[in-house]
Amino acid sequence: MSKWRGTISLGEGLAVLANLGVIVGLVFVWMELRQSQTQLGADVELSLAASYQTAMGRSIEFDHVAEILALSYQDPESLTQTQYMQLMSLHAEWMSIVYATYELRRTGAISEETWQIHSNYYLLFLSTEWLQQFWREMNHEGLYPAEFMDDLESRLPTPITIG
Repeated sequence: MSKWRGTISLGEGLAVLANLGVIVGLVFVWMELRQSQTQLGADVELSLAASYQTAMGRSIEFDHVAEILALSYQDPESLTQTQYMQLMSLHAEWMSIVYATYELRRTGAISEETWQIHSNYYLLFLSTEWLQQFWREMNHEGLYPAEFMDDLESRLPTPITIG
C-alpha cells in the first residue's frame, strides 16, 4: 500500500503540467475546428447568394433577357428560335446552380432551409404552364438524379395565367 508523500518530484510535476498542456491544446484545437466549420458554412451560404445574384440577377438586367422572359410568360409561341435557345441557355445555367445547391444540402454543407430558399427562388420563374412544360422537356434526358428532379417537380408553383 502506497502512502501519499505530500510532495512531488520535479519530474512528476513537469509530467502533470505537460499532460494538462496537451489537454488544453486539444480543447483549443477542437474549438478552432468548430469555429472554422461555422465560418465555412457561412462562406458557402454567401457564395450561394452571390451565385444566384450573379446568374439570375445579371441575366434579367439585360433587356433582351427580360424580353425573352416576358414573352415566355405572355406569349411563348411568339418566341423566335434564337430567343428559345437563349431561354434554354438561361435554364441550363440556373439549373446547374440549383443542382449545386441541392448537392451542398445533400452533403450537409447547407441546411434544408437554405436549400428550400434558394431552390424556391428558381421555381418562381416556372410559374406558367408553358414554362413548366418547357422545364420538363429540358430535364427529361436524365442529366440530374431522379430524387433531385422529383423534389423540384413536387414544389413547382401552381401555374398562373397572364393575359
